[in-house]
Amino acid sequence: MPSNYDRRSRGRPLGITILCLLGFLGVFASFFGMLGVIGRGGPFAVLGLVGLALVVGRGIVLVGLWTLQRWGYKWAIRLYVLSAILDLVTFSIVSLIIDVLIVAYIASKADHFR
Repeated sequence: MPSNYDRRSRGRPLGITILCLLGFLGVFASFFGMLGVIGRGGPFAVLGLVGLALVVGRGIVLVGLWTLQRWGYKWAIRLYVLSAILDLVTFSIVSLIIDVLIVAYIASKADHFR
């Protein structure tokens, strides 16, 4: 009798699906937030453009995670480690814990990414 284990291990893990869906909601909200910052003009426009580029980058990384691409895995690790470092610098302890848990979870699912 053939095993279904290989077939299940190649599918997208539920945690990755949840992480991507929540991430896409965040990207959607942040996108419009950054457009609002750009609309303020002046130096805020520059900050808004940088923020918008980061939001678009996060969206691209989430697509890579969703489709289980190896580059999506690598960039997601980098993105969330960078976010954890920024949380550490800004003393955002709860965000730091969440980002560390996300990095640990994504790293634990490395064998799912081709």
